[in-house]
Amino acid sequence: MQTIYVDKNRADAFSSLQEAVLAVPDHRQETIRILVAPGIYEEKVFIRKENLEIVGENPETTLFRYGDGARKPRPDHSGEYGTFNTAVILLAGKNLRMENITVENTAGPGHTAGQALALYAAADRCSFRNCRFLGWQDTVFAGEAISCKMKNLMLPDFFCRSSVPVDYPVLRNYFRDCYISGDVDFIFGPNVVFFDQCEIFSRKRRSEDRAFITAASTPAGQEFGLVFSHCRLTGDGDPESVYLGRPWRDFAKTAFVSCHMDGHICPEGWQNWGKARAEVLCSYVEYDNAGPGASTQGRASFSRQLTHPDLAKYYSRENVLAGEDGWNGE
Repeated sequence: MQTIYVDKNRADAFSSLQEAVLAVPDHRQETIRILVAPGIYEEKVFIRKENLEIVGENPETTLFRYGDGARKPRPDHSGEYGTFNTAVILLAGKNLRMENITVENTAGPGHTAGQALALYAAADRCSFRNCRFLGWQDTVFAGEAISCKMKNLMLPDFFCRSSVPVDYPVLRNYFRDCYISGDVDFIFGPNVVFFDQCEIFSRKRRSEDRAFITAASTPAGQEFGLVFSHCRLTGDGDPESVYLGRPWRDFAKTAFVSCHMDGHICPEGWQNWGKARAEVLCSYVEYDNAGPGASTQGRASFSRQLTHPDLAKYYSRENVLAGEDGWNGE
């Protein structure tokens, strides 16, 4: 495997991740690994590649951060940035992997900065291991293919000119042993996403009046949306102050399977975002969870608490991520 290096203290290495990514040819069949030395990298990174690994030494010491929020004025004075221009790292393409890295949006809580993405994951077969994603409102967007949105996004020319495909029938993402923090809708979007043994940390609410972990926008007919398996739901907010999710779109699908939920999860668990129609069309599932926030007493009537033993296999990583090519996140 070819390896290239990012290190601000080495003359024979790239000083930024963006420079290293631009050195990788498009449509390369063999995987290239970018090794990132410890340091704080103040940069926005746009990646439209295939077969690429980005590996840090330790997420505690290898940090990418930037501070764009949705309310920031655009450079051309045509309006505000909007949610989807705020990402610290944007990933598009296929077969991308990130490991041992922290990505932080430093814009601040939603009531001052607006939505502020740390990660925009618009790639298929895209995985994250031992990473941290830090923010407030809308920290991680598991987003749809972006070609249809290019006119609304402030994308660099090299990204738009690339011929690497970004449109796939389904985009699948895998998070393993990751830490994700935020307060409102901080994991959201339409992709098929499997969170495996991650810590989902709800920060004390500052962005809106109520706190929500997820806001799925699963397309109609898609079998899976956001699936949390053997995750730990933690937080530093008030008891019973956080919802598991609400439907950004009517067909939202979210499942918590064999997770531990601390006492910050509210008894209702789920909210309909004022959409009576979504109560009929969405799929909110809980199975085999534990902890003070996992009690099903008082749960929203449109959610489902399931017990069939075969559901463990149905909601397994191998089944959720398989698609047509049998990908399992590895």
